[in-house]
Amino acid sequence: MCNGDISQTSSISLPLISPAAPVARSLFSPFFPSLSTRMLKICSSLVLTGLVSACLISLLLEIYDTAQHPKSTIIKPTRRTVRGQSWNSMPPYPGAQLDNIFWFVQVSDIHISRFHDRRRAPDFEKFCTDTINIIKPVLVLATGDLTDAKTESKVGSLQHEVEWQAYHNILKRSRVLERTKWIDIRGNHDAFNIISLESVNNYYRKYSAIQKEGSFHYVHQTSFGNYSFICSDATLTPGPKRPYNFFGILNQTQMDVLAGFEQESHSSNQSIWFGHYTTSTIISPFPGIRQVMSSAVAYLCGHLHTLGGLMPVLHSRHKQGTLELELGDWMDNRRYRVLAFDHDLLSFSDLKFEDWPAIVITNPKAALYLNPGVEPVGRIRHSTHIRILVFSEAPVTAVYVSIDGTLLGAAQSLKAPLYVLYWDPQSYSKGLHSIQVKAEVTTVVALLF
Repeated sequence: MCNGDISQTSSISLPLISPAAPVARSLFSPFFPSLSTRMLKICSSLVLTGLVSACLISLLLEIYDTAQHPKSTIIKPTRRTVRGQSWNSMPPYPGAQLDNIFWFVQVSDIHISRFHDRRRAPDFEKFCTDTINIIKPVLVLATGDLTDAKTESKVGSLQHEVEWQAYHNILKRSRVLERTKWIDIRGNHDAFNIISLESVNNYYRKYSAIQKEGSFHYVHQTSFGNYSFICSDATLTPGPKRPYNFFGILNQTQMDVLAGFEQESHSSNQSIWFGHYTTSTIISPFPGIRQVMSSAVAYLCGHLHTLGGLMPVLHSRHKQGTLELELGDWMDNRRYRVLAFDHDLLSFSDLKFEDWPAIVITNPKAALYLNPGVEPVGRIRHSTHIRILVFSEAPVTAVYVSIDGTLLGAAQSLKAPLYVLYWDPQSYSKGLHSIQVKAEVTTVVALLF
């Protein structure tokens, strides 16, 4: 036997900090200078046409269906001071107990295809069987484009029942629906060429796990409170052919439904919104989808993949404070995400299929992704232990924690996958600090004679 290791580095800050700038990288790259001037003009014209079309549609939606559905006023819930103590510093605090924590998984843009990438479906079945069994999430969010729905040439679009059957059979054979709550929603590919929701070609209604179109509000209940998961379904009905449904649309009626869900979520500890489209590709009437979801800690989505590798990380922050966390695709990049609420602070790691161990530092939370408006960030200053989730297909032998390059010690296992290590947060109360976690696992080396 021999030992292998993996590490994760994250920046932390104990004082409250102002919202971080968007994380998405610049579109400027060496790829563009290689294009001809003519191609650049064509691309620019297409982009300009798309933007103009989006603006026109947005103007139409601004007055659509408002006669009987007046614009809602969205008021972000206010936090109070209780017994002289700010809400964001109230106990319980992260410590050495296995409490006030749960974790869940997101996967997006799976694109099960009858024509392309023969490993895509088998890998996804292994993900449902092995990866989910190792992580044991309470919930899995599959945020759209479950199937590819393209012709063999990739130019046209068509709903292939065999793709939907393959997806359905993977869920059935892996028995993943018996081991976790699986919520799979539609993406634009899942709505290609669907003339109506009652169409015989609407295979989502027949083969998906939840078999339910439209937005909805799911509440995850725990012994320490409720957590809202609000789906924003902006897919088009009827669903046009490719490529005419790249943008999602929410009309006033749909926005009013979502505003109602937002009001309901005020009784939950925290709320997560999720959908297929990025908010930049959703057309919605006043006050806009970002304002409606402004009380959420984060919005989880897919859709843009990694823009052909140009933008492997697409994370941003709305001006209202909500994090928008687009996840890279499963289709070509085999990406998935593990998220955790630990004492109502959201942490996550974007991961690659079969890269183990998988590490999520839940306390202290990374400074870049703090959302002080809705998260009790003061609990970090009062915490007694660093907390880490470590998932591995092989036994974990050691978990080491360093801050600013100095080894703090070996974390202790409370009960897998949670590891904790005592710390004094006041020692890091000024400025930004870097935390690194290294997990060592046992690997077996087979010798052939």
